[in-house]
Amino acid sequence: MSIYDLGCGCGRTAQALQRAGWRGRYIGADIVAEFVSELKRKCPGFEAHVHRRPSIVAGDSSLDIIFHWSVFTHIALEDCFLYLEDSFRALKPGGKLIFSFLELTDQQHYSAVFESRLKRRRGSKTLHLLDTFLHREWIRLFTDRIGFSELAFTDGQESALHPPIWQTVAMMVKPI
Repeated sequence: MSIYDLGCGCGRTAQALQRAGWRGRYIGADIVAEFVSELKRKCPGFEAHVHRRPSIVAGDSSLDIIFHWSVFTHIALEDCFLYLEDSFRALKPGGKLIFSFLELTDQQHYSAVFESRLKRRRGSKTLHLLDTFLHREWIRLFTDRIGFSELAFTDGQESALHPPIWQTVAMMVKPI
């Protein structure tokens, strides 16, 4: 199995896979060179790249799973689309894309993120970090335009399908 960890950071997921004895192809990508270096040091044999473009560093139809946690929360909507589009290219038929995102309609996201940012701006302070909110309907539109199928969402507090991670999770499949 080949997995791609977009926004891999210092390799928390790679280290967990290594501890579990996972055997497969792992590819990580992040914009921070120091993080990628740490991942490579802690997980020899795992592939990782410094990559700053909204694309996937993998061949066509070469990946089984692409996942990323809290990447779309900090980039422009257009870059979200470009990542989705290139993920489609890089996934094998039947491959899955799984990612987390913030929803303005989620009361916790609204109060913890949006209201806090609003308060900061009302105080005439700059916002040092981009926090992007997506809407499920926008993701559905992108999914249809790109060609993904089987789109599903789970709330971040859901615990039946995954541990609670606070952000909403989307999963889509490249048709066979």
